Amino acid sequence: MASNWTVCGVCDFRNIKKASVVWCSECDEGLCDECSEQHGAVKSSRNHSVMPVTEYQKQPSKVLEITQTCQKHQEHYQTFCKKHDCSCCRRCVIETHNDCKDLTAIDDIVHNIKSSNAFFEVEQILAEMLENVRRIRDDRTENLKCLQDQREKIAHDINQTRKMINDHLDKVQDKIMKELYANEENESKKIKQLLSEIGDIEKGISDLQVKQNNIRQHASDRQTFLALKHIEKEVSDKEECIQSVLNGDNMKIKTHCLVINKEVQNICRIASFGFVGVGSKSCKVVIRRNKSQQVQIMIPFSISKGIDDIKLSNTMQIDLKSAACVRGCIILPNGKMMFCDYNNRNIIALNSNGTHEFEIALDTKACDIAYIERKIPLP
Repeated sequence: MASNWTVCGVCDFRNIKKASVVWCSECDEGLCDECSEQHGAVKSSRNHSVMPVTEYQKQPSKVLEITQTCQKHQEHYQTFCKKHDCSCCRRCVIETHNDCKDLTAIDDIVHNIKSSNAFFEVEQILAEMLENVRRIRDDRTENLKCLQDQREKIAHDINQTRKMINDHLDKVQDKIMKELYANEENESKKIKQLLSEIGDIEKGISDLQVKQNNIRQHASDRQTFLALKHIEKEVSDKEECIQSVLNGDNMKIKTHCLVINKEVQNICRIASFGFVGVGSKSCKVVIRRNKSQQVQIMIPFSISKGIDDIKLSNTMQIDLKSAACVRGCIILPNGKMMFCDYNNRNIIALNSNGTHEFEIALDTKACDIAYIERKIPLP
């Protein structure tokens, strides 16, 4: 827990209760007017960055809870270990990280942290996530309106058909209309519940944006660095929520459908008015991601994969002629696939979905095939 910023840390150490007026991020404590004046005159602290307590308390509560002192050794963090992705004090380095090679001074890391790529990427991803949530919300709202419009159209068709028959259809019409409204109510309820969840996610992302903006304006570089990791974790959780919503069954576009009984005019033998159901198709929402698709860790530590760690997976299985003897193949920029049939002396062309398109007969047996992007003038 960070120091109590409401009281002067120096006076509190001397059992004197005085309210703080400024906050020193380097000392991680508040100072009253008198102590602030002495703090600015002492050589060891005259270059420290201080801010009014009224500005400091505007930071998000999560930032105010972050401590800049090692809880184990009660010393200020001085080093960051890339291997363990953690801040270290002087004694931590000696006791735990003595064998770690990727140690960096925190002062070097936090320099210009608010203009760093990591801070910018978090802002960008938050904006993209908010846009994606709004796109999902608009899609669900559109589907809700589509269900209502289709319901009205189907209801109109039912009424028009009803005019062609006598009162014998009253009971059957009432039954089919109840089914129609029941389906709409059921699907609309699901969509409204999903919209409520989307609204919660949207609010959470907006809160994160406000939190980060407050950090930009009021937090010190050291606090920004430490707080950014918490924000990155929350951003990752929100992105998982968005993806979970998008992959859920409730994101499928639901539609009403009506099948009119062909014998409806032969009223004496009609037992049902028709059929009302709910169709679905894949939604049109496409999640936009930045080039990294993930929040970049501010101090990345990655281990390159060896060839033994790479696992292949089957994407598509293509059936060629049983007599084909493929010696070479190539995928063209438009997605088409070309195969050399050595025994049959031809080139087999397939579409990107694996369907057969055409063949080119050769006067010789081809062992391989190549694609030349640039046109080479013939001699």
